[in-house]
Amino acid sequence: MNNNQRAFTLIELLVVIAIIAILAAILFPVFAQAKAAAKKASDLSNIKQLTTASIMYLADYDDFFVANGEGMVPTNAGNWSTMQPWTGQTDFYGNQWGAGAGGNPPSQAPLGFMDPGVVQNWGRETFPYIKSIDMMVSPSAPNDADPKWAPVPNNSRAGKTSYMFNGCVSRLPQTAISKPADIVVFQSRATTVKEAIVSPRRSYFTDGAKHANDADLSWAGFNFAKGGNYGFADGHAKFLKRKALKFKQLGFFEWVYMDSRGTWINPDTNPTMDSDPELGQNYWGSWGQCDASQVP
Repeated sequence: MNNNQRAFTLIELLVVIAIIAILAAILFPVFAQAKAAAKKASDLSNIKQLTTASIMYLADYDDFFVANGEGMVPTNAGNWSTMQPWTGQTDFYGNQWGAGAGGNPPSQAPLGFMDPGVVQNWGRETFPYIKSIDMMVSPSAPNDADPKWAPVPNNSRAGKTSYMFNGCVSRLPQTAISKPADIVVFQSRATTVKEAIVSPRRSYFTDGAKHANDADLSWAGFNFAKGGNYGFADGHAKFLKRKALKFKQLGFFEWVYMDSRGTWINPDTNPTMDSDPELGQNYWGSWGQCDASQVP
């Protein structure tokens, strides 16, 4: 009776391990790319759904896009007074605007932008057409690290979103937009927050000027290969590199003062960001006349 049994030699085992390591080195990046592509596709779907919801909203509200608290201007307001509050964030002078979703104490808006006491905002206005808070969250946007703006924990009814609405389109008739296929309505942001903010953000002026700022923000629209998905006023959505987005696509129709250059630039040909968005260089003062109905 022969009891001899064949076994793997050490050399054979090392060869198998080496082959597995080589395959892993080849396949892991492929898997990572596939995962990133899936997140990008899911994010694009979310943007598309939000844009469609805004189109459905204007069909029910006399052709007007959703609003974010315009008209919430205090008595005797002066130039640059906030017209469109970031739900809960304060203005430059520390005054509370709107709901307190990002203010102190957090109990001012326990349900974020969905709180009944929150000023009118695009998040709460579009929700009935989406019926899913999760659809307002990008799979590539982690919760904001700052508790002032981080989503309310352990509450499925609380508002949270990874997207922003274009303040230059807010409360504007769709039929008034000069180039609906070119004007951005929704864009992504780097983190998930409890406030339904607008960017750019229009301000009040005593002479009726339609100035807006906050267009050149590093945390807007760069989650995928330094780019993001954008929804447009005609209802379509697509991916753009962050540095490919032009000021005119946000509704700026005249010269824009761009802080990063310290000079006036043409919104028709210049992108809203000069530097790598991951460097975190926010130029909050980039501003100009913003009205999507006047883009030539």
